[in-house]
Amino acid sequence: MEKEQVVIVGYGWVGQANALALTQMGYQVAYIDPAEPPHHYKAHERLYTKIVRVDSIASVDSPDTVFVVCIGDKVSADGVQDISLIASALSDLTHIKGTVILRSTILPGKLKDLHFDYYFPEYLHEKVAVEECINPYIFVIGMRERPRPISFLKEFELRAVKAFFGTPEEAAFLKYLWNIWNAIRIAFVNEFGNTIALPSNKDNLASIERIIDFMFERGIYRRYGRAFDGHCLPKDMRAFVRWYQDQGCDMSMLAGVNASNATHKEIEKKYPILPEWYSQYPERHISAKIALKALWHTLLKYITLSY
Repeated sequence: MEKEQVVIVGYGWVGQANALALTQMGYQVAYIDPAEPPHHYKAHERLYTKIVRVDSIASVDSPDTVFVVCIGDKVSADGVQDISLIASALSDLTHIKGTVILRSTILPGKLKDLHFDYYFPEYLHEKVAVEECINPYIFVIGMRERPRPISFLKEFELRAVKAFFGTPEEAAFLKYLWNIWNAIRIAFVNEFGNTIALPSNKDNLASIERIIDFMFERGIYRRYGRAFDGHCLPKDMRAFVRWYQDQGCDMSMLAGVNASNATHKEIEKKYPILPEWYSQYPERHISAKIALKALWHTLLKYITLSY
């Protein structure tokens, strides 16, 4: 399968991670963004020079072009999700010759009126986003119809530890399930840790960590430390809780997670020795499934190069 030309729509931290990853994988990559965002991944500065900026969709559109929409949503303090910029970009791509892949985070109930070929939510940790984009731990694809096959999606699938294929709505639920579960784990460990002792000094902090780490073995999102923060978890929790409260669903537990995290932020301000945490996926073990995937990927590359 030949490599497509890729155009990233929205050049923020997710857009840049995708652009850098695909450039490293040998794809021709361009981007469209009304602003000129700063480079977020300084370790990959050399790759940035290979990514070109284009001013219009028409100048790069062709049957072999893949547009990857990475525009972020906006969520108000009370949880209302605004996807107007995403919807506008997708509207501009309605009648193109190429293929549209949506990577933005969007509530399941808001997907039905949007035009795209693939919904491909991201599962990236900011500090290692480029590396996780190239070798995804979780690969989730949502489709309403069977669109044109895309070579880099197949590469991602073959490299992933877990893969899921379903509807766009199912893909969106999986994205929110992952982020909300991570937020729950962080809030629970922090709230429980505060019952052991308050982190007012190093001895108290060590006592908390000794108990938490024995039980959870310093697992992903299960280490005592600061409240959850960043680009994704707080806004996604607020948006999901607000949307489903408005649909008449009981969101009392998830609303409690937000409240617990807010309380822990105040503790964090009072006791600044709380450790900063960031998480990444577990180390890949060489299972039979992964080994067969790697072998299959190598064979595909060999066959492609042979022709």
